[in-house]
Amino acid sequence: MEIAFPPPGSFAGYIFDLDGTLASSMHLHYRAWKQALADHGAKIDFTWELFISHAGMGTEQFITRLNTHHGEKLNAAQVARTQDIVLTKIHHTVEAVPEVLAFAKKLAGEARPIAIASGGTRAAVNRTLHYINASQLFKVVVTIDDVARGKPAPDTFLEAARLLGVDPQKCVVLGDSILDVEGAKAAKMAWVKLEPR
Repeated sequence: MEIAFPPPGSFAGYIFDLDGTLASSMHLHYRAWKQALADHGAKIDFTWELFISHAGMGTEQFITRLNTHHGEKLNAAQVARTQDIVLTKIHHTVEAVPEVLAFAKKLAGEARPIAIASGGTRAAVNRTLHYINASQLFKVVVTIDDVARGKPAPDTFLEAARLLGVDPQKCVVLGDSILDVEGAKAAKMAWVKLEPR
């Protein structure tokens, strides 16, 4: 179900997407992707709209999608490595989305179960959490490295619920992408879609 932010009522678990939801980082990821694709000779017109339409997808999964749907012949592992190198150089400029971080802190202060469920790699997720001063806030952090299938499959959200020890159907997902919404629905969770930041 679609509900407003912050979610009204009480849930057994609160599962946050990271990039674009808790962290205002989408512009940094876009810059890193654009540079990495250019460095590897991609022909695609990599627009913001195209990037946002795939937000939440794992890095290599995203490159495979570009190859399949846009006629590219990119080496997924090599482009992913370049993208991470570029991102690392600018990552320190990332900022939190204040109202979302404040809500997560409020929940943590009330001892509510909260988790991160991200399509990013463990390394990138850890860096983002560090730079927005949220590393100690979340005891449960699930990344693309922890699941067989990335978003929009429900795996990331279901693993977060499992690690929290809560019934998935009593959780709410807070995310900024259509893949977050699709993944939440597949996991039979409530969801909140925020504007990508």
